[in-house]
Amino acid sequence: MGSRSVEYPNSESEESEIELPDMMFADSEEPVGVRVLTYQSSRAINNILNALHEEEIQYLRSTPFGKIVEIADKPAFSGRFARFLLSRQLKVEKKHEAWFRFAGKPIRFSLREFAIVTGLPCGEIPTELKAKKKRSIKDKPYWSELFAVKLLRINSVVDKDCRIKLACLAIVSSVLLSTNLKMKMLKEHAELFGDIEDFFCFSMGTFGVQHGYE
Repeated sequence: MGSRSVEYPNSESEESEIELPDMMFADSEEPVGVRVLTYQSSRAINNILNALHEEEIQYLRSTPFGKIVEIADKPAFSGRFARFLLSRQLKVEKKHEAWFRFAGKPIRFSLREFAIVTGLPCGEIPTELKAKKKRSIKDKPYWSELFAVKLLRINSVVDKDCRIKLACLAIVSSVLLSTNLKMKMLKEHAELFGDIEDFFCFSMGTFGVQHGYE
C-alpha cells in the first residue's frame, strides 16, 4: 500500500481533518514478545568517562560530543517506550525520516531532531571521503596507533591528543554507530581521526542517522 507524506494543519479546525498515513502495524496487531535492545546506553558512555581524567571530560563537553557526554547524567533509556513508539510508526516515503502516531497526532524524528538532541554536525556527507594528504605506500593506517578504553583507564596511553582521539573513537563505536553490546572499534571509524579538528567538522550526525535507519 502506498504511503503519503504528513503535513501539519494550518489551524485547529483543520486538525481533525488531517489524514495520517497508514501505520506499520494495525491496531491490536503489534508484534508480541519483541524486545528493544538499547546499544546506545548511558552505561557505555560512563565506561568511557570513567577511563578519562577530569580535564579530558571537560574538553569533550566543549566539543560537538558535549550533549552525548551529558546523556550519562540523564535517566536511563526506556526500551518499553521505544517499543511503543516503533509499534506506532507510520508509513512514509522519506528514507531517513520516521513518523509516529502519538495521542492521535503525528510526530517526526528526522535529521533535524537528531541534530537538536545530539548537537552533532548534520550536514551533507561527501560521496567519497578523500584524505587531504595523500599517503605514501610506507604510511600505515591510523588504526594501528589506537588501542582500547582499558588502556585509557590504566593510563597506558599518556599522550593527551591520542587519549582524546581514543575516547572519541570509543563514543563513535559504542554509542553513535553501535551494532552490538560489546564495544568494538572498527578500522573505518579510526581512519576518521587522523586530524581531530577535521573530525569535529565532519557531519557525524548525518552519518549516525543513516547508519541507524539502515
